[in-house]
Amino acid sequence: MGLATIVARHLSAGGDRPALESGGRTWSYADLDRVTADRAAQLRAAAPEGRVVLAGEHTAEALIWALAVMRAGLIYTPVNANQPGERLREALELAEPALVLCCTDAIAAVLRKEDVAVLTPGELPAGQPGDWPVHEIAYSVFTSGSSGLPKLVNVGHRGIENLCQAQTRAFGIEQGTRVLQFSSLSFDASIAEILVTLYAGGTLVVPAWDGGSWVNAVGTHLSEQGCDVITLPPSVYARLDDDARQGIRTVVFAGEALSEVEYRAAERHSRVLNAYGPTEGTVCFSVAEMTRFTTTVGKPIDGYTPRAFDGTGYHASGRGELVLVGPGVALGYEGREDAVFTLVDGEPAYHTGDEAEVRDGEVFYLGRIDDQIKRLGHRISLTDLEGRLSRLLDSRVAMVLDGASLVLAHTCADFTEAELRTRLREVLPAWEVPDVLVRLDSLPVTESGKADREAVRELARATPAAPDATGPDPEFVRGIVTRLLGEEIDPATSVFDAGASSFTLVQIQVELAARYGEDEVQEAFDQLNYDFTIEGFLAALGGAEPQASPAHEVFAKTSADLAGLNLAPIPSTATEGAITVTGAGGFIGGHVLDRLLGAGREITVVTRSRPERLVERHLARFGRAREDFSGVRFLGYDELSAQDGWGAVVHCGFEVNHVLPLERHLANSVATTRALVRAAQSARRFVFLSAASVGAEFVRFTAEALAAVGDPYSQAKFVAEAYVEQLACPSDLLRVGLVYGHTAADEAFLDEDVFSWLLRLSKRHGVLPRLSGLVPVCDVRDVVTAALTAADATTTEGEKTVLVHRTYDLAALREELGVDDVVEPAQWLTTVTEGGADSRILAALRLWLTEDGWAHPVPAPGRQIISELRQRIGE
Repeated sequence: MGLATIVARHLSAGGDRPALESGGRTWSYADLDRVTADRAAQLRAAAPEGRVVLAGEHTAEALIWALAVMRAGLIYTPVNANQPGERLREALELAEPALVLCCTDAIAAVLRKEDVAVLTPGELPAGQPGDWPVHEIAYSVFTSGSSGLPKLVNVGHRGIENLCQAQTRAFGIEQGTRVLQFSSLSFDASIAEILVTLYAGGTLVVPAWDGGSWVNAVGTHLSEQGCDVITLPPSVYARLDDDARQGIRTVVFAGEALSEVEYRAAERHSRVLNAYGPTEGTVCFSVAEMTRFTTTVGKPIDGYTPRAFDGTGYHASGRGELVLVGPGVALGYEGREDAVFTLVDGEPAYHTGDEAEVRDGEVFYLGRIDDQIKRLGHRISLTDLEGRLSRLLDSRVAMVLDGASLVLAHTCADFTEAELRTRLREVLPAWEVPDVLVRLDSLPVTESGKADREAVRELARATPAAPDATGPDPEFVRGIVTRLLGEEIDPATSVFDAGASSFTLVQIQVELAARYGEDEVQEAFDQLNYDFTIEGFLAALGGAEPQASPAHEVFAKTSADLAGLNLAPIPSTATEGAITVTGAGGFIGGHVLDRLLGAGREITVVTRSRPERLVERHLARFGRAREDFSGVRFLGYDELSAQDGWGAVVHCGFEVNHVLPLERHLANSVATTRALVRAAQSARRFVFLSAASVGAEFVRFTAEALAAVGDPYSQAKFVAEAYVEQLACPSDLLRVGLVYGHTAADEAFLDEDVFSWLLRLSKRHGVLPRLSGLVPVCDVRDVVTAALTAADATTTEGEKTVLVHRTYDLAALREELGVDDVVEPAQWLTTVTEGGADSRILAALRLWLTEDGWAHPVPAPGRQIISELRQRIGE
């Protein structure tokens, strides 16, 4: 079945079911059937045959025009309308379209200079329905090229229905399934998002977008409304906050290799699939459902066969270049022949350039065999980029990737560095703009006369900051931030306000350290008080006075807010034994909830997760039956006013993140604590699980006391305690040490636990860092007992307790790990960094090691907490 027939048939069969939603408006299948038929007629009147280039992004209107082009039987060819004008004009020169349809006047104004019909929707002529011939090319998508120009992949009709059938089954899409349409229309992933959803009778959802950050718009939508299925590159998923991630039922990773970090983050909230498919293969070649992390990209979908090419032949198993074989392989590149397209056993085949291992029909991705890389979700070839820049600069150039930085070495003397950076941003899309420029009299070469890329890397590392007498290079810093965020931000804007996570901040720090020095950048980051703005960093690196700690300002604002709370006691109307729990999706909160289930108590769970997802995860984690949750009530934080009988409250919900700025904790975990406290005035008792890192002594909440608390996370706990103490009912503060006792089903919670990573890395490298104090630890089972005992207490006054079951000194840790060598923290960090440890974990460890350890020994040799932890994390 051809593309036009698939679109028409499935739109006409959907009736009044919702097909498309965006910005509060809904189109039924019947609506889209009627609208796309009319628009297809208009397109045929404007372009009786050939190719239609569509320039539009991230709107329902652009998506409907995309469907109209497909339905018209013309060659659907989307382009990224946000590219520089010069790149767009290169694309049009290659495509030779019969019509360019621009969804906005601004795009049309850029492209009207070309000798081609450029129209906006309002300029299309009227048309008449007809039985139009269908071109053998169903759609075309631009991808990187080897001649300095983009390549245009022409895809036929034969693999499209296989794609729809396979992804419908694999993704679990059915009538009513809500699929978020994330991908740019210029990516072939958008074709699958659109066609598969409508083929299955689902609902496409396009988030409301104001033209700013698309990723931020998607994150906001996910936090507020969630989705059933979304397809994302792992690097984009990494930029979503936890609220957004919890809104996803099924996440399909595609476009980049999936790392274990992203997999483990995703599997906590969602069903995880890993899909693979180059543009040259009708979007998708294979899909894997991930229940544990491996490098698998699954088995091929219907109609495809994998082959491993080792230079001598095409093998059904083994290691080599992955070759796709089957009718879904593209027809080829527009205007050129290429040896990557061939025949194997009489079927169309495509050499991917990816190294893989094929075992029993399953494909395991190993990496690229050439010089292609992925940046911001786009595949680019360094050779392609070299060719284009060589012509642009009229000089020899070499492109290398050094860590995460893209380096351009060149011999051009016609521009200053600032002029060259400006020129590059004008002609290149953001994902191709180099981070580092190295001007040379001549390029270093190997004995064979080729560019010596390793020498270029060394020269780049030795290149001093840009020749700016006033200090560091603002353009270099801006370039790193722009690439990692995927958008430009105002130099005074916090990266967190622009949608960054704490992991993004670590990536920024690592890349800046490679240019300006690790110690210098660390000192600048320390001055920024765990936040980052471009102008703040530049000032700190340039020797500006350190910023004042936010503690005094936070104390002043918090004190004023506390004074206005006026929390009067309200008699509880709850059933005897009723209890409310927060943080039930977390490590401790999950154990608290599980202890309560089946005890005959009236349970309310306050959560920011979708209740059905929380239940599914709890069933899998604790082996419970669904009926154990019968009678459990779920409330969102925006529904707290609906709770009229609180009983006792056990508040465990607090994000554990030691590298977030205090202000971010205030806006998240402290804000939810405040909301809970305000709503729970009728609670019989309120128990808050705080942190021992706040301090061993319970002192009055003052600006000085807040500033004396070590890290922002612990400061946030101290602020939250101040809110809890405003309650008129008895309130218990339980400060707990590092909590362990993880079961096999709890292992995912250890992936971001700082201390467990210190143990892993110390054992792996045979060396421990010298600690300044003791390590206080607790067993989760005893923490749960203490929390529920406090909740059921009948005293009229609340208790303040520090709960530490055992402390470990350096000698005890050496014995536990079998490690003799002990070095200073800085040397230890250098050792594990060079050993390839995850930089995001290292940032938290760097911070953790600068804090003073616990000062009060608790000897309990019978408690083997670290021994159990070590066995759980293994090597």
